[in-house]
Amino acid sequence: MPKESLKDKAYHFIKAKIVHCEYAPNSFLNETMLMEEVGSSRTPIREALSKLEQENLVKIMPKRGVMVSDLSLNEISMIFETRILIEPYIIAHYGQFVPADILSSMKETFALKNLSLISAKEIYTKDDQFHKLLVDSSKNTYFMRAMDNIYNQSYRLRVMTGNRMQERILNSNNEHVDIIELMLEQDFEKASIALKSHLEKSREASFSNFISNY
Repeated sequence: MPKESLKDKAYHFIKAKIVHCEYAPNSFLNETMLMEEVGSSRTPIREALSKLEQENLVKIMPKRGVMVSDLSLNEISMIFETRILIEPYIIAHYGQFVPADILSSMKETFALKNLSLISAKEIYTKDDQFHKLLVDSSKNTYFMRAMDNIYNQSYRLRVMTGNRMQERILNSNNEHVDIIELMLEQDFEKASIALKSHLEKSREASFSNFISNY
């Protein structure tokens, strides 16, 4: 297995810190500090930051520095607009390529009614796995790259607003179960409609939760 380059090491390190909000939105990143944390020279750090700028996770501002990208109501709107356009299309056209055994396993997790039996982190991880599974089933690298950026921003949004939506989590789980059941029945058109409805409800909950906390 090839050794990870310093540029890749810096990229993965900084990205993880941003996605988990250890580097907060609108905060400035200090190159010297990053060099010390990553254990590299300035060049790999700058190369990593340039790549992260392409993914909309940082903004390189001449003469001011590097700022972690903000998450605003407009950003949330754009995130869900993209997801609502792409994900239902994928499930309608590529849903048949998702393995039934994996769907059945996921259904068991989402069907749990007692949320105390599973942590919010586990639920969110399973949620991410489900949506990424759908996107990956398309084998379309452009879809996968675009949605990977979107899911990074979605994860940041969860961390920023915290685990304050227990009712929404339960409803979301039920919606996932409905979508999976339709997929297992090979009714991908109805599954697509159900997924769109799920994303619209998630958008409204995200708006409400963001407004109440910021």
